[in-house]
Amino acid sequence: MKVCLFGLGHLGKIHLKCLAETPFELVGAFDPAYKSGSIESVELFSDAEELMDKSDACIIAAPTINHYTIASKALAKGKHCFVEKPLSATIEEADALCVLAGDNPHLITQVGFVERYNPAYRFIEEDLEDPKFIEVHRLAQFNNRGNDVSVVFDLMIHDLDLLLNMKQQTEVKEIKATGVKILTESLDICNCRIEFEDRSVANLTSSRMSMKVMRKFRIFQGHSYVSIDLHKKESQVINLTDEQLEGSMMFKVGDKQKHMVIKSSGTLEGNAIVDEQLDFYNCIINQQQNRANIHSAARTSRLAQRIEDIALSSII
Repeated sequence: MKVCLFGLGHLGKIHLKCLAETPFELVGAFDPAYKSGSIESVELFSDAEELMDKSDACIIAAPTINHYTIASKALAKGKHCFVEKPLSATIEEADALCVLAGDNPHLITQVGFVERYNPAYRFIEEDLEDPKFIEVHRLAQFNNRGNDVSVVFDLMIHDLDLLLNMKQQTEVKEIKATGVKILTESLDICNCRIEFEDRSVANLTSSRMSMKVMRKFRIFQGHSYVSIDLHKKESQVINLTDEQLEGSMMFKVGDKQKHMVIKSSGTLEGNAIVDEQLDFYNCIINQQQNRANIHSAARTSRLAQRIEDIALSSII
């Protein structure tokens, strides 16, 4: 399976390194910042379409503003397509890519929501049944990279993707959001409250102006509490039952007796980008559409846009 890489910035170079751990055959890379030749033993192409024509699949890690142009050409040429998040610079572009993908259902598409492959999330995924309240904090130190989009599309979008993955069976009912511009012309901090039709609630805060790094989910369900630290790759599930199980702890609530069972991951190992590349490869080989496909990503982008618009309207 021959693959090509578009973009050799920070994330593109990570993809380049990780591809060596997959069955993909890397044909070459394209980045207008680099002249033809080679980088890290990979051939550099000066003609993007020539590179596409020699490949079966494309990995697009170029700046967001270029995602639509590259992805639309790749799909039109019949190439399987992996696009880094966010899917596109505008909702109109995301919708247009959905049309192209819908017209070519045999082509596998995937968007780079890497947190789906975080071992801490994978550890608890089977324990997610019916979240009632979800609290999320994603804090990062300021970095010039990624500032072509707001903090909603740069950072929060990862959490929105996981949130919609958890709440697939219900629609968003109401959104409240507020945000602040500090160093850039777009939102650098944003908080939103999302209420779903089933009355469950998610409260998300994202900042790229923090002094520390934090990527945490706290999830409350009917009889369990789930904690995910995506940064440290650690998770914990606490279940309450009426039945005494092996390893459970007993406590009383009034005149009732409850039992607590704790499942803890410890610190997990794994390379999420390698895993998402392997998933892309396996989906192509098995002709099975990826769960993080363009249609799923477009839904996440639409929610992100609603949040950004509401937060921007709150700025005086």
